[in-house]
Amino acid sequence: MTIGRFLAGGAAVLLLASAGAVGCGRSKESAGASPKATPAPASPPTAGIETTDVASRNPRAGGGGGRAPVIWLGLDGLDWELLDRLAAEGKMPNWKKLTAEGYSASLTSFMPVLSPIVWTTVATGVGPDVHRVLDFQEVEAKTGQKVPISGDSRAVPAVWNVASAAGLKVGVVGWWATHPAEEVTGFFVTDHASPILFQGLPRAGVAYPVSLTAGVEQIIARDGRVSDADLVPYIDAPLSEITSTRAGARGLENPYVALASILGATRVQQRIARDLYDRNLPDLMAFYLEGTDGIGHVFASMVPPRMECVSEEDFRRFHGAVDAYYALIDKLLGQWMRRAEEDGATLVVNSDHGFKWGADRPCERSSLNPATAAFWHRLDGVFAAWGARVKRGLPRGKATVYDVAPTISALLGLPVDRAVRGAAIRSAFTDLAVPPRKDVFAATVVRRVQAEAMSDKDADEYAKNLRNLGYLSGSEPTKLAPTGGTRPGLTDGGWNNLGVYLRENSKDLKAAEAAFRKALELRPGYASPQFNLAVLCRSRGQDAEAIDWLFGSLAAGHADPEGTVLRWFGEYDDAGKAARAREVLERGTTAYPADERIGRELGLVRFQAKDCEGALVAVERFEPSTKDPDTLNALALFKTCLGRRDEALALFQKSLRIKPGQPGVQQSLNLLQQTQPTSH
Repeated sequence: MTIGRFLAGGAAVLLLASAGAVGCGRSKESAGASPKATPAPASPPTAGIETTDVASRNPRAGGGGGRAPVIWLGLDGLDWELLDRLAAEGKMPNWKKLTAEGYSASLTSFMPVLSPIVWTTVATGVGPDVHRVLDFQEVEAKTGQKVPISGDSRAVPAVWNVASAAGLKVGVVGWWATHPAEEVTGFFVTDHASPILFQGLPRAGVAYPVSLTAGVEQIIARDGRVSDADLVPYIDAPLSEITSTRAGARGLENPYVALASILGATRVQQRIARDLYDRNLPDLMAFYLEGTDGIGHVFASMVPPRMECVSEEDFRRFHGAVDAYYALIDKLLGQWMRRAEEDGATLVVNSDHGFKWGADRPCERSSLNPATAAFWHRLDGVFAAWGARVKRGLPRGKATVYDVAPTISALLGLPVDRAVRGAAIRSAFTDLAVPPRKDVFAATVVRRVQAEAMSDKDADEYAKNLRNLGYLSGSEPTKLAPTGGTRPGLTDGGWNNLGVYLRENSKDLKAAEAAFRKALELRPGYASPQFNLAVLCRSRGQDAEAIDWLFGSLAAGHADPEGTVLRWFGEYDDAGKAARAREVLERGTTAYPADERIGRELGLVRFQAKDCEGALVAVERFEPSTKDPDTLNALALFKTCLGRRDEALALFQKSLRIKPGQPGVQQSLNLLQQTQPTSH
């Protein structure tokens, strides 16, 4: 993921379950009426759910016919580097206990690392080329209107559908791309309970049974309020400053507002999931939280050590926000560990990808810019298991996001479809059998509750929220041609994402090219598929076409154009393609004449070709203003080549004043000083 709905602001205490267990669901096509669940009476707001758990609860009796139940937590963006540090420092004692007593693995994801795509793979075991959830939006088949991505785009059942069809009781809360709610034996609360992306939009279809909807609304309207005092543990600032800053802030780009939204959303989703679980005790509980990724996108640049691009004042204020938030997550995790222990359950925790927390954090690429945020994701995330049936004491293993769904299926004694790519992580458990392969998808019917069609106005409001959160740039069309059929169609972004997946994972370059060209057909001038076609052509050795696509994408607005030029130069240079490397620089310096780095690299390439005059021409315009020792040294080198000794001496001396201790520069300076000037 992403940054997305992590900024879901406003909600907290939910008391929305029935007094008894929710019954088995039936659609309009089935005999009998849908089950009802009566929301519990509203209670006054309480302290944050992370600070307290219920004093007593009625644990599960037995293990569900000899089968241990499964509690499955999806925590977006978990990364081992941060978790290991916090556990070692004593800030996540529950996580330390879980990994010490259970099993853990590095979990490899795939490109593109976007939340709706990867979390749907986690839930189904198949890639987006099969499950067809490929963007944050989808296209209404009849109107062409872009609307929020929904479960209607998903072409295959999820693990919970298979479990429900097998007669197991399931509970699902917050999972990406699951609206309208699915009719299961148990309960279901969709991602539309997120009160930021869907604030003010119709919530019909948000929950199953539908009688839970009123309780969800109560949470969003009443209990998502995060006080100024609630932020004090996260920010090194007096309460008065927090109050005044929040009072004058409107946008989510403000870190105070963003933090409050993350904290509120986390409390809300935990309350929904915990209370419904305790009341219904499902065989499978699937619960997703996005705040663990969102806190990174807002504050990862602030964690120690301070990055050069972060001011000392911002670092002072916000350097502790991430540690404090993950301490909150650890408390919530402890509540689920308690339930797993009391109910004889297997607890599984996984992420969709990792996150950059150390030296690989990029100053030049913002974690909140839609074009560069994904650069803060690491491909390797986290898998962990604890409780019933889990082996202890094993070294950290390796798995992929494709393996999670078959692992959950195997724990529940369910078959998996023949199309599932991964395999159950059997090494993590004491007695896990290989799940049988059957035509599960075709045999499992997914039914959803009735949802209100989204108006053009509501769809535009959702798109506005996506833009505010960095998911959209604002240049996307709001409507495309109607796709026809009974299921939603792919957006221009969806076709582009499909191309990336096919190129990077399936290695089907022909199909990938077709997907990129379809994206451009729907949206001419779209930078991302142009860049992706450049990468594809380069992989085929079609370098001239690749470089044309590259500069077309840069002109259309591809992120970090100057940095991209330099990376492509370096890649061609490393591959021994000197002519192509020089072509990239020549075109790059024409397109971006003010970029000193490109000019300097071009100067060095020309110098290596014994074109000293051309080398100087490429760089000399930067001489009056530069403070970069590398540029000064290059200029000195070129002027030495041209016999301009005194100017070269002055440049080397200036470089050493800016950056003392350059042995090579000092040696060059000494040699020049020993050389007599040539008389003319």
